[in-house]
Formats: sequence, structure tokens, C-alpha cells
Amino acid sequence: MTEHTMLDAAAALAEVLEAENAALAAMDIPSANRLLDAKRTATDALLKANRAVPPPPTPAAQAIGLRLRDLAHTNKTLLERAMVAQNRVMACIARAIPRSVNHSGSYGAHGGPAALRSMPPVALSSRV
Repeated sequence: MTEHTMLDAAAALAEVLEAENAALAAMDIPSANRLLDAKRTATDALLKANRAVPPPPTPAAQAIGLRLRDLAHTNKTLLERAMVAQNRVMACIARAIPRSVNHSGSYGAHGGPAALRSMPPVALSSRV
């Protein structure tokens, strides 16, 4: 703990960002997701502390500011990478669904083959 609430709040946010960045770097998305509430809480605490009493222009305040900037930049890069990976997975699933849907062997209302649609409705479910 320091003598200034904002510096303490900034250090707490830095710890959460470091943990989230480590999880994202390992592509451990469930662990990164579990940090969301802690990240919100730490961010809110930092904003509240800054509104109450801005930090003094000390070397410690400058250092934590630079640390947060670097962590936030890394966090943004890692989140973007995770989103690209998620989009690729979703695209693979979307391409696989039409191949897995069996269009043959079904009968229509008048006993003949069912009219083929370009893609029947599909529902997906997953358990994590």
C-alpha cells in the first residue's frame, strides 16, 4: 500500500491485467473470462480514486502510469488475437454444418422427396 489511493488502485488493476494477459497469452480463455469482474472492479476503483484526488506528479505515479499503459496495450493485442481465433473456430463450424446436415432420405407432404432448401435451420448447443 502507498500513501495514495489512486496509486493503490492502479497497482491493483495492473495485477489483474497481468493475470489476464498471462491467460490470454496461453489462450486460456475461460481463465481470462473469470477475471472480468475483477478487471471491472479494479477499473472502477481507479476511476473513482482519480476523480477524488488525482495522483501527485511523482516518479511512482509516472511509473505505474507507464506500466498500466504497457499492460493495456498488450491486453488489447491479446484480446484481438483471441477474437481472431474465435472467429476462425466459428467459421470452421459454420462451414462444417452444411456438410453434416443430411438432405436425403426425407419425405415431403405428398410422399415424394422433400423439397431441398439451401440450408435447413440448425441449432447448436455446447457445454463448457
